[in-house]
Amino acid sequence: MASSSSSDQGLTSTPSSHFKHDVFLSFRGHTRLRFTDTLYHALINKRIETFRDSNKLRIGEDVDGALMEAIERSRMSILILSATYPTSRWCLDELVKIMECSDNGRKRPVLPIFYFVEPSDVKYQNNEYGKAMTDHENKGRYNQRLEAWKSALFAVGNKSGLCVNKNIPWGEAISKIVEQVTKIVPPLPLYIHRPLGCDSELKDVKSSLLKIDSSNATCLMLGIHGDGDISQFVAELYNNIRPHFTTASFLSNISEKTNESGGGLEDLQETLLLEMGEDVKTKFGSTRKGSAEIKQRLGQKRVLLVLDDVDRIQQLESLAGREDWFGGGSRIIITTKNEGVLDEHMLDNGFEVRKYCFRGNQAAEEDDVDEGDVVGFTDNSCLVIKHLCDNKINIISIIGMGGLGKTTLAQKIFHHKEVKNLFPFRGWSRVSKDYDQREVWRGLLDSLKLSTSSYQNSIEDLKKSVKNYLKGKKYLIVLDDIWEPDVWDNLKAAFPNESKGSKILITSRNEEVANRTSSKTCRLALLDESQSWELFCKKVFSAKEYCPSDLEPHGRSIVESCGGLPLAIVAIAGVVAKKKRTEREWQGVKEYIHWHLTRDMTKVMDVLKLSYDNLSEELKPCFQSLGVYPEDFKIPARELIQLWMAEGFIRPQENGLPNAPEPEDVGEEYLQELVDRNMVHVAKQRSDGGVKKCQIHDLFRDLCILLSKANKFFEVCTGSNIHTLSNPQRLSLLCRETASISSLETNQSSTRSLFFFAGKDYSNDVLKKFQSAQVLHFGKQASFQRRLLCDLEAMIFLKYLRTERTFSVARAHESIWSLSNLELIDVRGWTITCIPNEFWKLKQLRHVYLLPYGVRLPTDENGTTMWNLQTLCTVNLDATTVCLFRDGRFPNLKKLGLRLDPKIENPCSWYELLLSFHHLINLRTLKLDCCTSDLLIDAKMFPSDLAKITLQVFGKMDCSSMKALGQLPNLQVLKLLNGTLSDPLDCATVEFPKLQFLQMCLVEVQSWTLEKGAMPRLGHLNIVDCYELRELPEQLWSLTTLSEVRVIDPSNELATSLKHAKVNDNCDLTISYRRKRK
Repeated sequence: MASSSSSDQGLTSTPSSHFKHDVFLSFRGHTRLRFTDTLYHALINKRIETFRDSNKLRIGEDVDGALMEAIERSRMSILILSATYPTSRWCLDELVKIMECSDNGRKRPVLPIFYFVEPSDVKYQNNEYGKAMTDHENKGRYNQRLEAWKSALFAVGNKSGLCVNKNIPWGEAISKIVEQVTKIVPPLPLYIHRPLGCDSELKDVKSSLLKIDSSNATCLMLGIHGDGDISQFVAELYNNIRPHFTTASFLSNISEKTNESGGGLEDLQETLLLEMGEDVKTKFGSTRKGSAEIKQRLGQKRVLLVLDDVDRIQQLESLAGREDWFGGGSRIIITTKNEGVLDEHMLDNGFEVRKYCFRGNQAAEEDDVDEGDVVGFTDNSCLVIKHLCDNKINIISIIGMGGLGKTTLAQKIFHHKEVKNLFPFRGWSRVSKDYDQREVWRGLLDSLKLSTSSYQNSIEDLKKSVKNYLKGKKYLIVLDDIWEPDVWDNLKAAFPNESKGSKILITSRNEEVANRTSSKTCRLALLDESQSWELFCKKVFSAKEYCPSDLEPHGRSIVESCGGLPLAIVAIAGVVAKKKRTEREWQGVKEYIHWHLTRDMTKVMDVLKLSYDNLSEELKPCFQSLGVYPEDFKIPARELIQLWMAEGFIRPQENGLPNAPEPEDVGEEYLQELVDRNMVHVAKQRSDGGVKKCQIHDLFRDLCILLSKANKFFEVCTGSNIHTLSNPQRLSLLCRETASISSLETNQSSTRSLFFFAGKDYSNDVLKKFQSAQVLHFGKQASFQRRLLCDLEAMIFLKYLRTERTFSVARAHESIWSLSNLELIDVRGWTITCIPNEFWKLKQLRHVYLLPYGVRLPTDENGTTMWNLQTLCTVNLDATTVCLFRDGRFPNLKKLGLRLDPKIENPCSWYELLLSFHHLINLRTLKLDCCTSDLLIDAKMFPSDLAKITLQVFGKMDCSSMKALGQLPNLQVLKLLNGTLSDPLDCATVEFPKLQFLQMCLVEVQSWTLEKGAMPRLGHLNIVDCYELRELPEQLWSLTTLSEVRVIDPSNELATSLKHAKVNDNCDLTISYRRKRK
């Protein structure tokens, strides 16, 4: 029930955004695995966000800060007052804090559970409570707290609560507790994915039209009409005013749920009463009887009712017919696009009726359109789309200088709904300055969702694959950032011209490219003064903010210095947005860039450098390190953060520092800061919304290289400069020819990081020149002789080892485990089967990535604990692994990949083996490869904080296993890959309470049902190659959080049903095909 809504929930004067939990559980340890655990899961199953501490929190002299914060941010507290409760100073300190925050229960509810004790014993400290207090007093260590403890015990003992004893069964007691909590804790607010920012409108409607704070007992009906996002506006309004009413209901999408003959209205009447807490045991039989029930049950209650998207008078007559249906002070809110419905219902219904026209933020007409990125290019966008629709035109070019937004404009056109409908097959590939034809074809095949698994394919083979796939299809291909005309000559033969209406869209800085292709050209110009100011303001201020008048002259002067170049404007806006909104701060920025921008790229660099200069000292090396990657390289975010750690840009947490964040978490904050400053953009998001891959603009990369020339931070070796290297701190090798690397005569003793992104067959003595290196990275495009890796054992300072090429290695595999400074080992390409015992000596290890086919962990008789290890992928699940888990050898493990191989362990024993996961209390991500064997899952297998599960290559998973997954309280991401589910896939109410992302790929299941209340937070659904699935559940489209549904290669039945799906406006449904349809 916890929510980030901005409304006052009625428990305290604190806004509900302050609260994080519904309930705080205070208990003594011996009840944890029995009564308290049962109560905890009963509350969770009712979608009541409940906090209970873990064993590890209670290790200090005082109550942990996390516990204190949890008490402060909980709406109410439940105290399990057992006989041993007062023997714990932590419990007593918790009690004092609880009573203090709640003002002894007057501001926030406190529910005492007298667990086999008498309330009088607690109140007057008799019997066990008296003995405990006497014991504390005799010890003399906590005398200063004794009075506070006694006062809190007296206060809580004086409160009415529930007794649990031998005469009251647990089940009955827990049911009563849950029932009482449900009444006390406010109802769940509607989930708002992204607020509209209409605070002033909400305030006006609340106070002026609805008169919420008025003592007037008149029933009032408010009709809201208009063209904006009315439904979301009213959802925010509903959350804001809900606490002022006895009960409430929000009925959404009414026009879709009813028909002209009145069908569906009886169901809506039933839903209305159920949401308002009324029992409905039988069908009404008619809407007339349903109306009578509403009047009878709600006639004396002050209710809030929202009827969303009404389009017929019959709907209003059946759901809110007259004023006397509801108690005094009730408010009925109606949203409609047909103002005439309101006028018709105003006649003779007894309500005081008011109307409001909402003109809030208009819904974007294009997919994924951020107009802040393409300000001033509306005409260009329309022109290009017009050319794409013209059957007489085959090629279109977008031409303009670097930083003008050519790629951004092309992306928006590529994702435009009209373009998606026009071209069933669309592909994109980046060409760039460092043109590599092989990479162009691979990028295009990846974009078209075709396999590029073999890196040995010749250029001609790749080109042929593209041509054969496109033959006979109507396609759009984007070739982004072509620098030279000759490049087009090399590429054009792969694109068949069969008069199908297919198009090629090119972006380039070079006018000659457009001439060579004989294309229709769209030339981008610099932004004018008005457009530049609009873009700047969109990046600095929120949607409803305006630039203060005293700052506008300084802001316009800053924008003028950018000369209309969007990249420079966005970069400087990122600087200004982080500054205080004072004349002094903005004047400082203005003075720094007092020149006027021309096409001189040196001055562009000066503008971009301001973004760099305004970074903190911690962020500067993080940003500069992005320059070691090849141009247009999509950098994996986790890999980048791990690199920053190995480089020392992120320092490990101080020992003993309470609540210090992990370096990985700090790295995510650093990366997000660079994204927020518009210096890095997100190339791909994770399923949980985080950054999966990122990129920098080539001009920002040029800036990194320019800065590094001065401080020798890094150098990029492209071959031509091999003999001029100046012993840099970091060396990035992008050269194709590698022979000259081995002949280097210059001193490389200062090189601490070595990156191989290209090159073939590096000789075996290359690493001998870099034995002081701490970072060694071999990319997919860099090949080397196997014996080269044998020199690894001499690189004793190595912290970071990542190789992406596949090799069968032996000696190299043995040597790496002797490198005691290693923090990261990523050798997923090495065909190894077991890890030697030296593994236990690598005490600094944080992340280990091994062959995905499973590796055996070594035994250890010394009881070594790997305190720092957070990632372990992929190892075999066997008896040895289970013993290590149970013995607590990996106490801080957060990500685990396991292979359940029936050749190693009998599947009959898997259930018991999987129970060992429960000991990994910090585990957040789990990936299981089941090797086509059946899988049986129980919720008690998993730690409660597990957030992401991937199950792949599983045989059959029964209904109880899916139910178990649905009971996991914090599961946010679930991926089911290549397996069979029992029919039907039935998701019941309250199951998957926090699931946000669901993917099913190659899953055999025919039907799927989704009850109301299941998956209430689902935002993204991917269905891929599920050939037997016939339809998606109708309830799915009622989820207000659902924003994206992607279906690839559906069955004919599923494809047909999706044509008739009632998809909400805020949800994007995409259906695509990679195989030929029968």
